[in-house]
Amino acid sequence: MRSPGVMLVAASFLLSSARVPGQDALRRALSLEPVIGPQPPASSETPDRPHFGPAQLELGAYTGLELNDNVNSSQLEPRADLLLRGGLNLGLAWPVTTASELRFSSDFGYVHYLRNPQYDHLEVAPNSALSWAIGLPDGRITFFDQFSYSQQVLAEPAISGLATFPRFNNTAGAQANWLPGQCAFEIGYSHNDAFSDSSQFQYLNSSSEYFFARAGLRFGELSQAGVEASSGLTRYEIASQNNNYSISVGPYSDWQITQWLHTSLRGGGVLYLFDSQPGSSQAKQLNSYYFGLELDHRLTDFLTQKINVQRNVRQGLNQGSSYIEELTANYSASFSLTSKISLEAGFNFDQGTQPLEVLVNLFPFGTFAVLSTENYTRYGATLSASWRATEKLAASVTYSHWLRDSNLAGLGYQVNSLLFNFSYTF
Repeated sequence: MRSPGVMLVAASFLLSSARVPGQDALRRALSLEPVIGPQPPASSETPDRPHFGPAQLELGAYTGLELNDNVNSSQLEPRADLLLRGGLNLGLAWPVTTASELRFSSDFGYVHYLRNPQYDHLEVAPNSALSWAIGLPDGRITFFDQFSYSQQVLAEPAISGLATFPRFNNTAGAQANWLPGQCAFEIGYSHNDAFSDSSQFQYLNSSSEYFFARAGLRFGELSQAGVEASSGLTRYEIASQNNNYSISVGPYSDWQITQWLHTSLRGGGVLYLFDSQPGSSQAKQLNSYYFGLELDHRLTDFLTQKINVQRNVRQGLNQGSSYIEELTANYSASFSLTSKISLEAGFNFDQGTQPLEVLVNLFPFGTFAVLSTENYTRYGATLSASWRATEKLAASVTYSHWLRDSNLAGLGYQVNSLLFNFSYTF
């Protein structure tokens, strides 16, 4: 079962966009793997876990205190504040039959700003999902509904100058896996609805259809290589954003090199076709590419490290922006100092390009929106220490630093935060 806590919820928001490579259909498909993929079998025999008949339950609570010197991610007018966090972790695992299992998990909470209460908000972590997996001969089919609600700005490197960026995402669909002999096949479909409860960001309200397919050969129990393809169709409610169709094709490999070392590699071409609005100067087509490298290395029983490098293409987030081309690199290391105390360090780099509408004041003619191109870089560093006081009670402290630079004036920021967290599992 998971170790609940506000650090888990906050980290999942900040890292969710960096874990998966580009173009939206492939990005969605890969982000689902850790959420709806095979899990350790549920057991109702564990005496210290609540259960209802054959269904094993999970219930936890967390509370946290965060000191933040720039809650509005602003270069010109940063605002410092003290944030109070609290929430619950819920989970259920029910083996409906010997060949199927129903699972539900969600982390949700509330954030209160002492000096700027207008920024108060709810949050539902991206790992929230309801899934039903049905075992088949040499395979599995999974029906799922994944959902999240976030106002985190630092989770999106392409956004700056905002305190909150409210958006809700719901992805429902089905995924089928088939492993006949040495072959591996996977196919999936999902429907995504994205909307904001703030009028400022309703230009992002959209519906998308995503398709994903993969075919490969297995050269080990946990290793395979082949070709994967994805396509997506997105329609926006407001005409300021361009409807689009995307497709990507490329090879992939997942290789368990040793018991201690795992790597995955993928890359290929991406094509976006945009329904540009009349009079728009934005391109109607984007030909680009993506690649991804992940390395997971357990150096000793106490020390692990991970490297993740991605070059991706995704839909734009700023008003009037059609796409974002972005390179991200992440390194993290975890050290178990004792059986109850662990230390972690992480470093993050983002470099991106996006078309952006910039307001230009031409006196005495007025203010006009001019299409420009933003080139940005962002650096991040995180240090944390956690302590499991008992089997049910845990505490942690996390310091993070973020620095964003841009070729456009006023779009950079520097943010420092210190987070204290306490969590309890019932």
